[in-house]
Amino acid sequence: MSSRTVFLFPGLGAYSTGVLRRARLNHRQVDETFREIDEVAAERGLPPVSALLFHDRPLTIQEMLAEPAELLQLAIFGTSMATHRILVGHGLEPDLLVGHSFGEMAALVAAGAFSLADGARLVCARCDALRDWEGRGVMAAIGTNETAAGHLPGALDEPDLVIGCLNAPRQTVLSGPAAAVDRAELVAKALDLPFARLQLPYASHHPAMRPAVATFVELMAGIRQLPLQRPVHSPIHLRRYTDDDDLKQALAECLVLPVLFTRTVRDLHASGYQNFVEAGALNTLTRCVELTVPGVRTEAPLIDPERESEGLSAAASTSPARQHTAPVAVPHEAGDSAAAVVAPAAPQRVPEQRAAEPVSREQVLRELRELYAAALEYPPDVLTEEVLLEAELGVDSLKQTSLLNRVVERFDLASSSDRMRVWELPTLGHIADHVVTRSGQQVMS
Repeated sequence: MSSRTVFLFPGLGAYSTGVLRRARLNHRQVDETFREIDEVAAERGLPPVSALLFHDRPLTIQEMLAEPAELLQLAIFGTSMATHRILVGHGLEPDLLVGHSFGEMAALVAAGAFSLADGARLVCARCDALRDWEGRGVMAAIGTNETAAGHLPGALDEPDLVIGCLNAPRQTVLSGPAAAVDRAELVAKALDLPFARLQLPYASHHPAMRPAVATFVELMAGIRQLPLQRPVHSPIHLRRYTDDDDLKQALAECLVLPVLFTRTVRDLHASGYQNFVEAGALNTLTRCVELTVPGVRTEAPLIDPERESEGLSAAASTSPARQHTAPVAVPHEAGDSAAAVVAPAAPQRVPEQRAAEPVSREQVLRELRELYAAALEYPPDVLTEEVLLEAELGVDSLKQTSLLNRVVERFDLASSSDRMRVWELPTLGHIADHVVTRSGQQVMS
């Protein structure tokens, strides 16, 4: 008997520059999905989401964040919905749908509980409900387990610091005031634990946001709940939804309750679910699954923006999981973020600084290879400039963030005004190009 398949719908970190541009050429579902979403955006006086994604050049995450919050969130929601439609159109019918945080809305729409247009309206209502909470708290991923992370609020005497998400055995997301998270970061550095702020505007999954629950419910009043056509399991409520549930109330409660993704994955695996497919950009959730229950089949069809159609076809196939040909070392502090992780623009400096003489791209690449080989315990010849660090070598984004911090220090990039984002730097070649460009050093042939 074949094992059962889960579609995973990621949260607010699931944006990748240029996402779906390649898939759009071969799959009509992309334009069909965003046509409906653009109509909802127009209701609110917003520009078309499709224009931001598919016209002219692809927008970076920083550029998307400069737009009204609804546009980025509708883009993430639409990416999940288009991916789901394409995979089902290929003949892959999921046995279960699971959404992570913000992704629960996409999971419920994919299950038929809400129309696509009303799903887009749910996204907009959520933005409205959280408008007053923007900038009032932060979230950060720390590469340690629930028990260790759970000691931080007491040890730091920071009762407003809470665990917002449990994503993998050694990946926990903290939520709380910026000052409390800053103190937690100092502890993480002292213990040599990976730590990264998440690029999110809210301290989600925090009990202090309880007033937003009632606001969200009120804003959803005109949206009609429909019968479920596919089963949906919530990693927040830890059960399957039913038609007897008030799903709008359940979505509102997701604003303040923690995401227990690790427990959910283990429970599903024990129940016979062996195939996990990321219905959205990047591979944040499938990587968490791999770290939680090694050996299962995972597919992240949009991980490589140059091969989206091939990725979608592979994910829809029933052939055995693709295996990495390179050796994969599992870092002792491995863990993935609840959202795409970024390296801070100005991390703490190390005493030894790099000389200011010009450096060639070849020299930068050589130093990068040495740094990554030592940190990851890979043979240097595996670390070619083309190999995909996450998709092919399994280096999770939280580990990559720690390494990018070292790159910033090594090449004295702390004065750079932008940030190094792991999803925009998937290979050593990309990182080398970024270093040479941002350092302002002359490229020597």
